[in-house]
Amino acid sequence: MLTLIQNLITPLIIILAVILLLVILYNYTVLKDHYHTISHALNGREVKKTLDSRGNVTEYERRTAADIDTVHAYESRYNGSRSVYETVSQLIPIFPLMGILGTVAGIMGQTTAKDSAAIVGSLNIALGSTFYGLIAAITLKLIITLLNGRMINAVDNMLDAYDTTIRTRGILSSIKDE
Repeated sequence: MLTLIQNLITPLIIILAVILLLVILYNYTVLKDHYHTISHALNGREVKKTLDSRGNVTEYERRTAADIDTVHAYESRYNGSRSVYETVSQLIPIFPLMGILGTVAGIMGQTTAKDSAAIVGSLNIALGSTFYGLIAAITLKLIITLLNGRMINAVDNMLDAYDTTIRTRGILSSIKDE
């Protein structure tokens, strides 16, 4: 079992990091789509582009804000994508732990080593797995924070402003009715 861990831990770290990176990038594109959909729904702008008979592009803008139910439907789909972001964020600390596992396996391999080449090989496994685990965790954390985290903050701010507006309208209409 120890030899299996020593031989597979670094490739496993690299493969899982690449898979997680692809999930992060895909989730970013989905979050970006949600951002645009919610932004258009809240701002009530719709830009239509058409081609006239000469092939010229004509644009017109229409102002129609989405109703509350539509915004809530968009928000619930967005929350699904946000949960993917949160899950991936929770998985990133696994990489340093995997590196530590490789370190422990490499050091344990030194105890059975009989010559200096075997000791150096065990040290290489120990230090290499820790190095790749830390590099994977740092890189993935930076990417997910800079891309997905910023997009989530933007959508959350839009939705918070919308909720505040709806609450304010409700309060004003209740005061008006009294």
